[in-house]
Amino acid sequence: MNPIRRIFNVYRKNFEMPMPEEGVKMSVYTSLGIIAVVCIMLPCCLIMGYLSYVMTLAMMVEGNRVNGLISEMHILSAFAMVLGMPVVFNVLFFSSDREHMVTLPVKSWQLLTAKFFHTFMAESVMEFLIFISMFIGFFIAAVTESGPWPALHPVSIIAAVSGIVLTPMLPLVYCCLISLILMAALKRVRSIKTFYHSSTVLMFIFVVLFIYSFRDMGTISFDNYIDSLVADNNFFLRICNTVFFTTPMLCKAMAWQSLPQLLLYLLSTAAATAMILLLGAWLYQPGLYTAAALGSRKKKVDKNKLNLKSTNVFKSYFLKELRVLTRTRAYSANCVYVNAIWPIGIAVIFFITRDNESVQQFLGYYREGYERASLLILLAVIFMAFVASAMNSLSSTAFTREGSHVDIIKYIPVDYKTQMYVKAAVSISLTAPFLILSVITAAFFLNFSLLTGLYYSLIAIEALLISVVIGLALDSASPYTLWDDEYSALRGNLNSFFNMAVMMVMSLLICGLFFLLYELAHLPLIAVYISLPVFLGIIIAAAFIFGRRRIIANMEELF
Repeated sequence: MNPIRRIFNVYRKNFEMPMPEEGVKMSVYTSLGIIAVVCIMLPCCLIMGYLSYVMTLAMMVEGNRVNGLISEMHILSAFAMVLGMPVVFNVLFFSSDREHMVTLPVKSWQLLTAKFFHTFMAESVMEFLIFISMFIGFFIAAVTESGPWPALHPVSIIAAVSGIVLTPMLPLVYCCLISLILMAALKRVRSIKTFYHSSTVLMFIFVVLFIYSFRDMGTISFDNYIDSLVADNNFFLRICNTVFFTTPMLCKAMAWQSLPQLLLYLLSTAAATAMILLLGAWLYQPGLYTAAALGSRKKKVDKNKLNLKSTNVFKSYFLKELRVLTRTRAYSANCVYVNAIWPIGIAVIFFITRDNESVQQFLGYYREGYERASLLILLAVIFMAFVASAMNSLSSTAFTREGSHVDIIKYIPVDYKTQMYVKAAVSISLTAPFLILSVITAAFFLNFSLLTGLYYSLIAIEALLISVVIGLALDSASPYTLWDDEYSALRGNLNSFFNMAVMMVMSLLICGLFFLLYELAHLPLIAVYISLPVFLGIIIAAAFIFGRRRIIANMEELF
C-alpha cells in the first residue's frame, strides 16, 4: 500500500469519536444525532440555500448572474482560512505525534500530503453541506429566471458537483503555504503563540477589507452590499476574486455552461494543490526541525518564587481546570473567548440595522411598552441564552479534555461529586459574565430598566445551568478520549454537537409554549414574566436531582 494512503488511514481513525454500538446508549445517541441534524445542520443549510436564492435572483434581475454567489463563496472561504490556520499549524507542526511520525521511513512530502488530505476531509464536512445548499439555491433562482434549460445544463451540474468537493481546497492550500513560509522565516522566535497569531491577523485583514468596501456607500447595510455587487464595484469582491481566483471560474462555468471555465477551474485547483505539496518537499522538514526546537525550549522556574501554599480541594481543582482552559490555545479560543461573540454580535446587529425602518419601528414598539414586542424580545433572550450556553462546549467537553489520562478522575484524591461540581463551576464562571455583558449591550440599545436587565440576566443564568447539567451528562456518558491534540478533541467530540441540538430544541419548545399561552390562552404578559423563571427553576431542580446521580454513575462506569 502507498505510504501516503497508509498514513492517511491512520489519521482517519482519529476523525471523530467512537459511538456506542448497542444498548440504551446507542439508542440515545442515535436520537441525539437525528435531533442535531434536524435542528442544526438542516436549518443552517436551508438558511444558506435561501440566501443564495435571494441574492442570485436579485443579481439576475439586474443583469448580473454570478456576483451574489461569488461573494457568498468568498466569505465562506475567508472564514475557512481564518478558522483553518490554527488547525493547520497544529496538525503539521505542533501535534503530539510529530516525534513518532518523522521517524517513519517516509519522505516529508508524503507525510505532508497525508496530513493535508486528512485535514481537508476533517475540516470540510460542514462546508460540503453548505455549498450543496448554496448551489441548490443558485439553480432554483436560475430555473426561475431562465427555465430548466439551460440552467440545468450538464456542464453546470458537473461544475456544481466539482465545486462542492474542491472549493474548500484552496483556503486550506493557503493555510499550508502561510504555515510553511512562517516556519521557515521565523526560525528564531521563542514562542509558539507567534505562529498562531496569524489567524488573528487574517481575520483582521478580511474584516477591514469587508468594511472598507462600504467606504462610498454611507452605511454598512445589506441593501448597499447588494447594490455594490450589482454595480460590480465592491472592493472586497475584487480583492477576493484575486485571492480565491478559482471561485469566479467555477461560478462562470455554472452560470454560463462554460466548459473551458470548468476545465480551467479543475486545472487551477490541481495546480495549487500540487504546488503546496512540492513546496512542502523543500520546506516541511526544516519546519519540523524548527517546531522541535520550539518545543524543547523550556522556561527555568525558580521554585523559591512560586509562592506555593496549601488551599482547599475545591479551589485547587477549580484553578487546575481554569488554567487548562485559559492556557491551552485550542480551549481558550474555542471554549472561553468564543463567548465574546454574543455581546459583540448584538452590538454589530443593532449598529447595522440602525437605518432599517422595520427594525427601528419594532424597537420603537418595544420602548413604548407594546406587549407583543416585549414578549418577542423576552423569547429572543431565552433562545440566545440557551444557544450561547451550549456553543462554547465548556461542559460538553469537561471529561473529553482529560484525554487518554481520563483515569486521573479515579485516582486523584478528589471525590467524584467534588470533581463534578468543579467542572460545572468552571463552565458557569467562564460563561455567565459574557451572558450578562450581552444583556448590558442590549440595554444600551433598547434602553430598558435596571430591573428588566436583572430579570433578563436571571433567565440567561437559568438557561446556562440547564445547559451545564445536560452537557456534563452527555460527556460523562461517552467522552471522546482517544484524540491526538486539543483541536481534535473539540472537532471530533460529538457531545458538543448534541448538547447544542438539545438546547435549541428545548429553547424552541419553551419559547413556543409561552408564546402560545400568551396568544391562545391569553395569559397576561405579567404572568408570563412571573411563570417563566419559575418554570426554568423547576427544570433546573429536576436536572440537578436526576442529572447529578447520572453524571456520578457515568464517572464510575468510565473505568
